Amino acid sequence: MTDERGLDEPDTDQPPRTPTLKVARQLAKELAGVATVEVDRVKGGISVSITPSNPDARAFGWTDFSDELILGVGDYGGRWELEAGPEDVALLEDIARSVIAGRVREVFAAGRSAVSVTLANGSVETEIGGEVPAGCLPLPFWRRWSRSVQYAPYR
Repeated sequence: MTDERGLDEPDTDQPPRTPTLKVARQLAKELAGVATVEVDRVKGGISVSITPSNPDARAFGWTDFSDELILGVGDYGGRWELEAGPEDVALLEDIARSVIAGRVREVFAAGRSAVSVTLANGSVETEIGGEVPAGCLPLPFWRRWSRSVQYAPYR
């Protein structure tokens, strides 16, 4: 009789499945000369950062933990927490391509921002986030009177 314990344990030397690695590699090819695309291994996945050469364009990045994707586009807002299914990978790629095309606007206020990305189909994805300092009062209608930036395309 043979001992079969441990045969089903995962191979820890094998890199994790990262559904967005193909997207990162494709963007690196397409953006050669207009942006820097960095892909780093992190525990459980990869981290991707995309920095445009154009200072008026918006940098962004994501972390792919193989079962969860975290996309960041803004200073405080613009954080999408997605699952790693095909629909979510497609949304991440659509948001990335929209940022690259300059279809992104960010509104700033003290310790917060709202990021709105217009997707290829014309719909708008908006995420708001912030780090409000202790003792700070709410700011009603802050998105109406705060500083707003419409970012430029990468090219």
